[in-house]
Amino acid sequence: MTDRNETNIMLSTRTMTLDAALRRAIANAPGSIRDLAKEAGVSHVFLWAIVHGRERATPRVARLVAAALERRGKRCVVEAARVRAALQGR
Repeated sequence: MTDRNETNIMLSTRTMTLDAALRRAIANAPGSIRDLAKEAGVSHVFLWAIVHGRERATPRVARLVAAALERRGKRCVVEAARVRAALQGR
């Protein structure tokens, strides 16, 4: 039973880290949430909900946002790298 509890804690921590990384990346991205969402191919309502803590970030959305940020240039590459590191649990 202990192993299962430890796994749940680890998954929960990883997800919180992904949420935080994605929130930060969205907040620091130039332009609007709507522009970023369109470029990433995701709902702007979903990104808004992630930023405001109403939804949890998913690996799929995180990857799409990271790719969109990477296409935006140098300033966003750092945020994209943070999101990708959170996806890998680093």
